[in-house]
Amino acid sequence: MSTPRIGFLLSLVFVLISFTSLRAEEKPGALIVVGGGGLPKSITERFLELGGGKETRLVVIPTASSKPDSDEVLISRWKKRGAAEVTVLHTTDREVANSEAFVVPLKDATAVWIGGGSQSRLSDAYQGTAVEKELIALVARGGVVAGTSAGAAIQTKVMIAHSNPVPVIATGLDLLPGAIVDQHFLARNRMNRLLNAVQQHPTLVGIGIDEATAIEVHGQECRVLGNSFVVVVRSEGAGKWPNIQSYNKGESFSLAPESEESQ
Repeated sequence: MSTPRIGFLLSLVFVLISFTSLRAEEKPGALIVVGGGGLPKSITERFLELGGGKETRLVVIPTASSKPDSDEVLISRWKKRGAAEVTVLHTTDREVANSEAFVVPLKDATAVWIGGGSQSRLSDAYQGTAVEKELIALVARGGVVAGTSAGAAIQTKVMIAHSNPVPVIATGLDLLPGAIVDQHFLARNRMNRLLNAVQQHPTLVGIGIDEATAIEVHGQECRVLGNSFVVVVRSEGAGKWPNIQSYNKGESFSLAPESEESQ
C-alpha cells in the first residue's frame, strides 16, 4: 500500500475517533417539567426511560411539601413504577444542602424527581447550594431531572414564586436557561400571570403547562407529553402584543430565539 494512501487512512481513523469522542462528550440529559395535577403513566414511564429504565438510580426530593410523605412511602411508590434504586433527599437547612455528604446520592443518580408544594421552600433550601450544582451536573452527564408543580417552577432561574395575576418573582435553579415556567396553567387561570412575568423579563420564553401535562426538554428543544396543552409566550418588544402559541401532546417547539430558528 502506498505511503500517501496509508497516511490518508490514518487521518480518516483519527477523524472518526475524534468525532466519536466529541459525540460521547456531547451527551446532554433531559428535563421533564410537569404542570402539576394528575400524573399520567405516559409521563412517569418516559421519565424512567430517560433515567435508565429498569436500572434507574432515582433521587426523590420532597422538600416543596409542608408535610412530605415518609421515605418508605416515596421509595415504595417509585419502585412500583419501575425504578431500581430510590433514595430520598430532604432538608430545609442550607448548610446541610451545601455539604458534600448530603449530595453524595446525587453524584451517582441517573434521575431526580422533585415533588410539588411550594417552590419557595425549594429555593430557600437549595438555590445556590451544592444541590443545585449536582443537579446541573447530572443533566450534563446525560441524566434526567423532573419536577411537578413547584418542582416545575423551580427549574428556571427566574422563578414565579406566587401571586396572580401579577407574579412575585424569585430565584430558582438554573436548569432551564432562557425560560420562565408556570404550572396548573388552565386549572388556575394563569395566562395573565405568565404574560406579566414575560413583560417583566422580555428576554425569556414563558411556558405555561397545564395539569397532567409536561414538556420533555433536550437543550433548547421541547416536546409536549401528557393529556393537555402547553402555551408558549414570547415578547415582541415594548408596546407590541406578545407572540402566543399553544402546543398539544406530541408537538414540539424550540426555546431558541426565532432569528436562530430561521437560520
